[in-house]
Amino acid sequence: MKVLSIKPPWAYYIIYGIPYGVSVDNPDGSHRVEDSKRVIIKDIENRDWPLPKSFTLPQRIQVHASKRDDNFDSVLNFCANLGIPIGSIMLMSSNKLPHGAIIGEVDIVDCVTESKSQWFVGKYGFVLRNPQPYSEPIPCKGKLGFFEIVQGVQG
Repeated sequence: MKVLSIKPPWAYYIIYGIPYGVSVDNPDGSHRVEDSKRVIIKDIENRDWPLPKSFTLPQRIQVHASKRDDNFDSVLNFCANLGIPIGSIMLMSSNKLPHGAIIGEVDIVDCVTESKSQWFVGKYGFVLRNPQPYSEPIPCKGKLGFFEIVQGVQG
């Protein structure tokens, strides 16, 4: 199965979604999310390149959360512009979430250059469906583009 490395927290937004509730300030200055019954799933992965010509749609892939996070200010600004409370954003942006590991699977069902999805900002967008988290992350090294891991070999 093909694997795609995605920087956290975007990888987590794809596989787990963002709990959308009321952001509450704690007395110590931290935040928490209450009443988070709704989850917002990131349904587009933005790229500057299209799917490879050999890529067959739909195709199930594994999602690898890379070792390095995306710039948090950029993440915060983007998600805040979508109206997502800061507590929800912070909850899925934790350093305690696994990095350098495959965290789940998702179907790529299309590659678009235009979309009404609130997540679309790229030159190309891989349309995602049916995310499935793994109960245990699979540690491995990421790579650029799509790659495959050899069974039993982990980074």
